[in-house]
Amino acid sequence: MPDDRPQNKQQPTLTRILRKARQRVDPHSVPEVVAALGPRNGPGLTQAEVAHLLGVSVKWYRSLELGKPLTFSKGLLENVARILNLSADEWSTVWRLTHGRLSSDTDRAPSYHRTPPAAVQRFVEGQPWPAYLCDHRWDLMAYNKEAAQDFPWVLDGANVMMWALTDPEARRLLVEWEDDWAPAPMALLQLQAELRSDDAGLQSIIRAVHADAVARRLWNSTALPTVSRLKSDCPRRILLPRKGKEPFWVSLLTAPIDDMPSCHLTAVIPAAPRRRAAPPRPQP
Repeated sequence: MPDDRPQNKQQPTLTRILRKARQRVDPHSVPEVVAALGPRNGPGLTQAEVAHLLGVSVKWYRSLELGKPLTFSKGLLENVARILNLSADEWSTVWRLTHGRLSSDTDRAPSYHRTPPAAVQRFVEGQPWPAYLCDHRWDLMAYNKEAAQDFPWVLDGANVMMWALTDPEARRLLVEWEDDWAPAPMALLQLQAELRSDDAGLQSIIRAVHADAVARRLWNSTALPTVSRLKSDCPRRILLPRKGKEPFWVSLLTAPIDDMPSCHLTAVIPAAPRRRAAPPRPQP
């Protein structure tokens, strides 16, 4: 099994991705593991074993897993992804963190319009369900009347991430806040903090998160997800006062805007209740 010790402070996103991937590897699914290391019992690989399979020093692999700034070739990173069976989202994040690429549009000049183009504004306003547009700091740029009705805090221009992670109202309205709502945005905030360490506005949000005891505990959790986004096919419950006192199932759909780099549109749409896993049947 991996030889990692639990840590009480925030792990870099790269550490979280590679460590969790290494711990879940089925050694029998990687042919060279059995050939190089012999039969194995149980899941997981140690850092030394991954380094051996890559043909690099343990120090090199440990530096990668700890997110230390070194030069990592694409070929070696692709071998890491293959051995650890990284998902497409995990691989994309590893590549961005090791090669400093924010997204496919980073070669273009940033364009953070405080007033979005008229066509984008019309699109947001025309959505039948709550919809809003944010920049890379999650500052609101546009929202429709449905969003204002369901989320009155948008009228005050609140930062979406600040509200979701630090506002007591969010923890009340977002049902199962700590399990279903907060982990993915927190992981995304950490990722953005690492990619944009020189962004003063983003750093101010992080300071606010650290100042909140509940949010700070989640920030430092080693159980944060490696995929830093809310999945659209995983509905969550929310309390919407104008829809009654019962929790309402919703999904969050997010989409980029082609001519507004690093900005994204979010729509909150009704969803069917999530099916819970059936309890195991008792053995005869």
